[in-house]
Amino acid sequence: MAPRFPFRNLEPAFCSGLFDDPLLLIRQRPLGSNLLFDCGQLTHLAKRTLTAIEAIFVSHTHMDHWMGIDTLTRHIYVAPKTVQLYGPAGIAAKLESKLAGYDWNLCEADWGSYRVHEILEERIESHLLSGPEGFRRSLLENRPRGDRVIFENRLLKVEAELCDHLVPSLIFRISERPGFSVAGAFLQRRGLVKGPWIRQLKRRYFRQEQLDEPLPVLRQGAAGPEESEVSDVRAFCAELFEEQQPASLGYISDVGFTEANLSRIGGLLQGVTLLLCETTFLRDDRDKARSTRHLCSDDVNRLLELLRPPWFLPMHLSKSYNRCSERLYQELEPPPGTTLLRIPDMVTPRPLLQMEFPWREYEQDLGEEE
Repeated sequence: MAPRFPFRNLEPAFCSGLFDDPLLLIRQRPLGSNLLFDCGQLTHLAKRTLTAIEAIFVSHTHMDHWMGIDTLTRHIYVAPKTVQLYGPAGIAAKLESKLAGYDWNLCEADWGSYRVHEILEERIESHLLSGPEGFRRSLLENRPRGDRVIFENRLLKVEAELCDHLVPSLIFRISERPGFSVAGAFLQRRGLVKGPWIRQLKRRYFRQEQLDEPLPVLRQGAAGPEESEVSDVRAFCAELFEEQQPASLGYISDVGFTEANLSRIGGLLQGVTLLLCETTFLRDDRDKARSTRHLCSDDVNRLLELLRPPWFLPMHLSKSYNRCSERLYQELEPPPGTTLLRIPDMVTPRPLLQMEFPWREYEQDLGEEE
């Protein structure tokens, strides 16, 4: 049974096995759209899942985190939408080069496009790869980066930090907007009666709309509920709504265990609800982890002690351990209060052997007919 995470509007799903290319999909239920973190092998995802993607966040452009962009483009380029893509420096030129390998002589005016945002230390550089123009790249803007936030909408915000993996590699924090519950004591104190007006007030508040306009409410009168009016809606909301701690998700994919990286991880991911983190090597291969700027199981144990997330999912284990994956769970030692989650070794389809292809059956049937 899947764990019940305390997300209100988000539905995270890790769409890979322990050995598969990392692939995190977050469903934004009220919006009907998806966010995708990393873009490796994804041919096992349904077309309707891919066409609902609003934004893609690529940690770095090693093949196992990036090769799926061709498959994604195959499904979405004829849709009249612009997909946002966030990644490290140089990713816009790499995407243009990948797509330039195809002929786009039949492109049409209503094709979709990519808006690519390159995340640098002190700025964000944005490019448009226009579908109607055969995905030719053009610079849109180069703006200062004031904080860690790189993407936000009315449900969530995505923050990022650059870490070292011998190439720049982004780590992410996805946080829901703060939630609010209705303070029953405040309703009783003001003589207010619950009704459809609360739903209308929530809609105004969460969308930050019509907060300067009067709000009709219901108050308890001598003969029953009576309609009244609140003029100062902002002050009214401040008293009526009690803020709830928002849930958040941390995503670490391919970083070295260095002091600089640890500082950035701790600064960004302290207090996350659910942590997804690469655990590429076991402790015996610590030296290999250091030379390739990956994490081993002991490194992850130290991160868990630092961050103490309520839930933790290890991912991206090296395929060299494909016959002994149980050793990973034996070496991981989450601190008290952290639940270790498990996933299957593989969820992508097993490749077919030559002898398994059905052509032999067709050949036999043809022979019988003759």
